[in-house]
Amino acid sequence: MSSADTVSPDLAEITRKTGARIQSDILSRLAHVTQEHAATCMNVDPSTVSRLKSGLDQFCLLLAAIGFQVAATDSVVISQKELSGLKYLAARYLEADIQKDIRL
Repeated sequence: MSSADTVSPDLAEITRKTGARIQSDILSRLAHVTQEHAATCMNVDPSTVSRLKSGLDQFCLLLAAIGFQVAATDSVVISQKELSGLKYLAARYLEADIQKDIRL
């Protein structure tokens, strides 16, 4: 996509909303973990984490614009292809289960 390409207002709004959700998720997690703990893990002063938060909105907007999502380490993330495979297997299982019930 070149700089001359235009983006629809709908796509811009979706990107803005997604960026805001990502930012909210990060800030919520940071509040739970605490800035001090995050700073310690990063081996920086807590004021550094505080400064990083000031540019978070633009960074989250960038993540949304390039199609990235944020997930906690205890989350399970699968691709669309993997999800399609799971749906296929679930459908096959349910089909067989229904046929078994019909035979009973």
